Amino acid sequence: MKKLDILIADDHSLVLEGLQFMVKSFPFVESVTGVHNGKEVLDHLRNHRPDMILMDLNMPVMDGIDTSEVVLNEYPDIKIIVLSGFNEDEMIYHAIELGVHGYLLKDAEPDELRRSIQDVMTRGFYYSETVVRIMRKGIINDSKKPKFFPSQSLTEREKRMLKLLCQEKTNKEIAEEVFLSDRTVEKIRKNLATKLKVKGTVGLVKFAIKNGYDL
Repeated sequence: MKKLDILIADDHSLVLEGLQFMVKSFPFVESVTGVHNGKEVLDHLRNHRPDMILMDLNMPVMDGIDTSEVVLNEYPDIKIIVLSGFNEDEMIYHAIELGVHGYLLKDAEPDELRRSIQDVMTRGFYYSETVVRIMRKGIINDSKKPKFFPSQSLTEREKRMLKLLCQEKTNKEIAEEVFLSDRTVEKIRKNLATKLKVKGTVGLVKFAIKNGYDL
């Protein structure tokens, strides 16, 4: 994994400075920039393209939810991990539905933050046990669930690959397990996303959890 350029958005200066100091200490991080709200995030992106944004939700001027939506639509290559004090199920689910690549609470241990950044860059997502529990709880009502369940049209091989793609495995690890090349695994990932009408690995994970796959 190449060394990363990370942007951190948080309106509390002490929190922001602490996060910058911590993240800079990770050996796989090249540079860290801090901003105080969503508008400053978008201003920064006009001239710079970080690999990842650690995004607070409750910020003045422009909050983390609205900012994440803009970034995910206009800069799809940038990964977003929400780092928030909000522990409400609905808020967490809403952020995941937007397509953010991970969600951590601010009381998470430094090792979990480090691991989440690595996982998002290598696998495309990091869902903690809390997030998976919320997804499985089914906090969305029936009217929000998709009316068509394409999982019924998946072959057994596709179902197996879906489960592998949603586990804590890199493309290389999956390739070694199923005796395929890394490139073929990535092609299968893209084909499944197209078939299931979801966006990337995050979409595949959300689909798998909603449809009862044991991850």
